[in-house]
Amino acid sequence: MRRKIMIIGVVAWLALHGVLAAQMQGGGMHGGSGGMMGSGQHMMGQQNRDMMNQMMDEMHQMMGQGHMTPAHQKQMEGMMNQLGQMKQEMGGSMTPQMEQQHQQRLQEMQQRLNTMKKQGEHQH
Repeated sequence: MRRKIMIIGVVAWLALHGVLAAQMQGGGMHGGSGGMMGSGQHMMGQQNRDMMNQMMDEMHQMMGQGHMTPAHQKQMEGMMNQLGQMKQEMGGSMTPQMEQQHQQRLQEMQQRLNTMKKQGEHQH
């Protein structure tokens, strides 16, 4: 069961990375003519994408180490689902409010991830 979850996680991680990379390469085309507000929003979107990438890397490392409790695995799956949902939303037209919501959700997830990391370090 643990191996199956890890494989699913790796596939999700790779898919998310691929889509985010493609979005970043194509990002300049639809964000250029928005004026000052558009460029500020684009920056926040880029920060959110960078944060997502970083979190996916961290999750991938944690899962690869295999020191996770079933509860942590469940939390990790939930966070991956949320990241996938946010990634889909980022593919559409984003309002500044949505960007801010994403940023808040990402920061909360980062804190949970850090807590899980600390707990994992204490186990061995």
